[in-house]
Amino acid sequence: MAEQTYDWGEIARNSKYLQLKSKKRTFLFGWWIASSIYYFSLPLLSGYVPDLFKIKIIGVINFGYLFILSQFVMSFFVAIYYTKVANSEFDRLTDELVREIQ
Repeated sequence: MAEQTYDWGEIARNSKYLQLKSKKRTFLFGWWIASSIYYFSLPLLSGYVPDLFKIKIIGVINFGYLFILSQFVMSFFVAIYYTKVANSEFDRLTDELVREIQ
């Protein structure tokens, strides 16, 4: 079976590839910024506003516990949302690019 070779320079200039790269970069950079702000707000808030984390919400559960748990929930949400976008948008663009190359 003969090995197929590709002109990677041509692929890198392909409009479908550039569109895919742009969409992925915009999506990932935006979520990276939002996630970083949310992640680093925990140590910043606990350091500068420690009384905020002492506010009781339900019984012995305070704001700090809920904020920490919300970061786990947020991580799952981001992973699920990325999977949904990747399966619909990024995979569609990748399939179009592969069809165009072959």
